[in-house]
Amino acid sequence: MKLHVRMLEKLIEIPECPADSAGSSPLRHLLDDIGLEVKGVDVTPEKGVIFTIETLANRGDHLSTVGVARELSARTLAKVGMPSVAGQLSDRKASILVRRQTDACSRYALLEMSLPSPMPLRNDVAAYMDEPGKHHAIVDLLNYVQMEMGQPMHAFDASKVEGEIIVELSTAAEEIVALDGKTYRVPEGSILIKDRKKIIAVAGVIGCANSMVTEGTTKVCIEAAVFDPVRVRITARAMGLSTDASYAFERGVDPEGIVPALKRLVYLAGGSAGTAKDTEGAHVIGYTYSESTAPEKRKVKVLLSWLKRQLDLPRLEELEVVTRFKNLGYAVDVAAASGKDKELSLTVPSWRLYDVQNVDDVLEDLGRSVSFNRARQVLPPLSYELAERHPVESLSQTIRPALRGAGFVEIISRGFYSAQEVALLEGLSRGATAKHVALKNSLEASNSHMKHTNVLHLATILAANLKRGVTNPKIYDITRVFSSPSEPVAATPRQREALEYDYEHDVLTFASAGRWNEGEWRKGESVEEHARLFKGVVAGVVKALGSTLSVGKSEHPYLHPGMQASIKMGRNVVGVFGVIHPAIRQHCDLRVDAFYAEMDARLLCKHMTTTSGVHVSDFPAITRDITLQVERKEQAGRVLRLVKEAQIPNLSDTSIVDDFHKSGEDFRRVTYRMTFQSAERTLKHDEVDAAMTGLLGSLQEKHGVQMAV
Repeated sequence: MKLHVRMLEKLIEIPECPADSAGSSPLRHLLDDIGLEVKGVDVTPEKGVIFTIETLANRGDHLSTVGVARELSARTLAKVGMPSVAGQLSDRKASILVRRQTDACSRYALLEMSLPSPMPLRNDVAAYMDEPGKHHAIVDLLNYVQMEMGQPMHAFDASKVEGEIIVELSTAAEEIVALDGKTYRVPEGSILIKDRKKIIAVAGVIGCANSMVTEGTTKVCIEAAVFDPVRVRITARAMGLSTDASYAFERGVDPEGIVPALKRLVYLAGGSAGTAKDTEGAHVIGYTYSESTAPEKRKVKVLLSWLKRQLDLPRLEELEVVTRFKNLGYAVDVAAASGKDKELSLTVPSWRLYDVQNVDDVLEDLGRSVSFNRARQVLPPLSYELAERHPVESLSQTIRPALRGAGFVEIISRGFYSAQEVALLEGLSRGATAKHVALKNSLEASNSHMKHTNVLHLATILAANLKRGVTNPKIYDITRVFSSPSEPVAATPRQREALEYDYEHDVLTFASAGRWNEGEWRKGESVEEHARLFKGVVAGVVKALGSTLSVGKSEHPYLHPGMQASIKMGRNVVGVFGVIHPAIRQHCDLRVDAFYAEMDARLLCKHMTTTSGVHVSDFPAITRDITLQVERKEQAGRVLRLVKEAQIPNLSDTSIVDDFHKSGEDFRRVTYRMTFQSAERTLKHDEVDAAMTGLLGSLQEKHGVQMAV
């Protein structure tokens, strides 16, 4: 918001703000301190000092000079002099009928005025316009009143309005030519202002060129209304527009600000105090007003002692508290409470109904007006009782060592994907679309649906890492997936279990592609070998939860048919793993086979609570490959048994990675992979080398097994 200091000076006595040092002036520091952060300072000879104020999404009242003056009044206790307004509008109805057909417009006023031709612009208004004279004087007056009082208004050329004005919701997408000459597509469900033949404005966003005011206009219809903030926001974003009006309506305008704003306009347009003498002003012809219900008279009751205690200001006087609340616009009634305490009954002003709900909100208002710098910064006493850990958090800490020890890196995946990806899943599993939760107001088309599975995101991340040269990407994520409930959700709140949700639940997902181990000279593992290694990680997770893995048949639609299995803990199926479906691979531009596992965190947590977990090391593993001579008719698995019987320290796993017979030799060359990993520390390469030397010596001395040359 642009705050003109000269305009502010007309309403309230303010601290010094010299033009040559406005950026460090007392006024600038005061604005920052009451929560109106100054993001920029401009100084011009014509307009003086202009502050750019950062406004909050729920404080539409700060988008006006009067709103800022109220905040300053609450701090400095100086009186606000409200702008002069006309005594009344008109007892006659406007000649154009108004039909308000939607409660998304809770209030609508139409002021019919005749304009002089030509109509000069007042000097005291022109001083604040960026380009005075570019628009008709009545348009500049409307912009000035919005800057001053915060109520957006719009002017229609009355001669271009055919028959009546209708306020309604659109039932289909429409196209308009706006005031800026550009064509826009207005989405279904937008609030439209129409006459009998055409759309003349998109409510709260922009007017149409077909009813715009020109220099030849002699009669106008001034619209002042209150539109639903959410609908205005949805419409403006869909149109790719952000106007001064939409910015204000999105944050909420004062539902009782229409009449004062129109009276201010009538006063300024009447020709007094600024235009040349004896110049004819504008005149009111008729006035029509329609509303749904009167604004809520919300009351918040709070004890004076509680306010003092929360701000740590025990000497704060009742008179000061009441005065500050009144200067902010609250109506205050004081009643005796227990002992010497007082209870304040605060009626929330109409312009604060969007954000003031409870005692915490009024405490914040008082704190800003008093200044939080007055409150002593004393930390509250600490409680050394630890909050109960959520089951999913306990699950994460239990299984993390198993995944990290296998080389998996934790990531955070997005919670959304696009309608195109939903269509892909629908092609693999009929009915998948109905299971998804679709967003009505997504910021981007790529984020139109909440994810129902994490396979798309993990496959995309694997593909991106492979393209960057990562040869063995391994990732995992404990994430939340979403689905539409099969039955309507109960409207009545009820107590829920820690893992009970209506639309969502947590899953453990992990995936890998490419080589299993980094930096190997040999070619990558076959799909079968990768499957065995990936299954070992699944088994490690299950082992960490204190159970033993068993697998069964699976027909998961997002995995490759015939290359997948269900994950069982005891008799319970808790998830599935396998090769990612080729259609998903192609969509994600993943050019190699990749493995994916998804396990229901609810089932894992329930199983974990009834079993004792087994610690799995997350210290890095060291691998060594050795090629041994094995007789042609001897089983290679015998050597695995011999290695296990040798009981080599820190040897956690041994597997066969290659079996080769060279023509003319009476033995086979079998390559074994030895994996060393400690549960207490990171191993050193020299101690692993020593262990390998001892193992080879033992195999040769006791069993006659030699290394292949």
